[in-house]
Amino acid sequence: MKKFFKEMIPVVVLAFTVSFMFFIYEPITIFAANTEDFWFGFKDMLNANMIYVTATVIAITVIGIIVLVINRFTKKKRLLDIFILILSTCFIVAYIQGNYLAGSLPSLDGTVIEWNQYNGQGIISCILVLVVLVVNIIVFIKCKAKYKKIIMFVTLAVFIMLCASLVSTLLTNQQMYEPKGEFEVTNKNMNILSTNKNFLILLLDLEDSRTFDKVLKANNKEYIFQDFTYFPDTISAYPYTRESIPFILSGVWYEAETPFTEYLNKTLNESEFIATLKKEKYDVNIYEQDLAWTDNKALEIDNIEAINSDLDEVEFLKQEIKYIMFKYLPFPLKKYSKIETIDYRNAKREKDNTNIIFDCDNKIIYDTLDDITLQKKNYFQFIHADGGHFPWNMNVNFEIIENGTYEDKIEASIRVTEKYLDRIKASGQYDNSIIIVMADHGNNGSERVGKQNPILYIKGINETHDEMQVSDKKVSYVDLNESIYYDLLDGKKSTELLEDIDENRIRRFIWYRDYDDMYEQTLDGHAWETEKLINTGNRYKR
Repeated sequence: MKKFFKEMIPVVVLAFTVSFMFFIYEPITIFAANTEDFWFGFKDMLNANMIYVTATVIAITVIGIIVLVINRFTKKKRLLDIFILILSTCFIVAYIQGNYLAGSLPSLDGTVIEWNQYNGQGIISCILVLVVLVVNIIVFIKCKAKYKKIIMFVTLAVFIMLCASLVSTLLTNQQMYEPKGEFEVTNKNMNILSTNKNFLILLLDLEDSRTFDKVLKANNKEYIFQDFTYFPDTISAYPYTRESIPFILSGVWYEAETPFTEYLNKTLNESEFIATLKKEKYDVNIYEQDLAWTDNKALEIDNIEAINSDLDEVEFLKQEIKYIMFKYLPFPLKKYSKIETIDYRNAKREKDNTNIIFDCDNKIIYDTLDDITLQKKNYFQFIHADGGHFPWNMNVNFEIIENGTYEDKIEASIRVTEKYLDRIKASGQYDNSIIIVMADHGNNGSERVGKQNPILYIKGINETHDEMQVSDKKVSYVDLNESIYYDLLDGKKSTELLEDIDENRIRRFIWYRDYDDMYEQTLDGHAWETEKLINTGNRYKR
């Protein structure tokens, strides 16, 4: 029996180190680097992963015991060694792939990953697997009885290196220990309007102005915006959602001086636009699925509630495995990680809540839009819908399809927009409503550049046209909080906005590939002329 346990020691060491790397080291590392992006806290994440560590160690150890028993009873020489060879090869390949070759990973910025563009990395991965396997086999053949001991010491050496890196992360990143605010954006008040004044913003994610206009015309849906002015020459502030939403609601730039959550809390807490709405007696409702507003002032927004949420460990494991596979598998296998559908919100298990948590999915919003209930108090609503965002797997009937296109998803978002506007008209509150249909940023296929030209359609109070108006003004999202919102509140029509805008103005745009490493650009030309975006040399990096 003593010999039996001794033979199992290398298996247990391997099992623990594998589970430690996947379910302790990697989750803590990614959590520390992206704390503000997760709704759950460090303690919740760690507790869940301790379950996975235990289960993984037990599973690998049990398999090792079965192999050893078969080895003993069938007298198959070195069967356990072969099992250790296979396990250690997979472990070492994963370790090198995830910790030394991760710099070539596709960026997780919401863009559809074109895996065929990574053939070079695939070749490197295949060479890595071959080299590790060959070296392992040579050691296996040459060292014989000492093989298990060698593997055990190599595994322990890797474990020590992982621990050293992990300790550094735990000691230097204090932000990840901060408690998470238990605030949730709910559907509360979503189908309410005022008989007095309404200020309504429908934001469709990732809608490129020229593409949206093309699809709108192809589907003969221009009449939807009959009473609006379309501003095709509009430039957003950022190429992605995270910074765009607080900027749209405040006009305050994020230049990576502070952690993003700190910026978001301060910006929304001090937003002059939100303060003006409150001063003018508007009920303020913000429907943004990933709103990381953790300050208690968030509870002043009518549809945000303090909700007690638990972590669903099974669903959390599903999402975590997608990321682990994405990072640690050899490149030819990464596409099977399904990383493009990762969503940790699925692991949220609400309790004691009376209102449904808001979901930005086009179909869910379409189904949620219902007959309007009227109130006398002024009403403000900001809804962020999925719009044309990845994945492009939805048609105009909200059916999930394979090999869908960007245009298919836009058609679905147009259908949402039409229902959104039709129910306002049916309520009799269309004329007394300011309505803005916009995007957080544009899109340029799988390219990371060219996302600066979003849609912008505006209708003022009591504004009607025989057909949709088109403005050639060079608009910037800076104008939203500097003039557009306030002019609309003062009763101006969309055709009266931005009358003093310089037709030769140079507009600012902040571009980035990775969070907290930003480059200031300017554009002297039309918003869709991506080739005219020029780096100013100003770089904002934390």
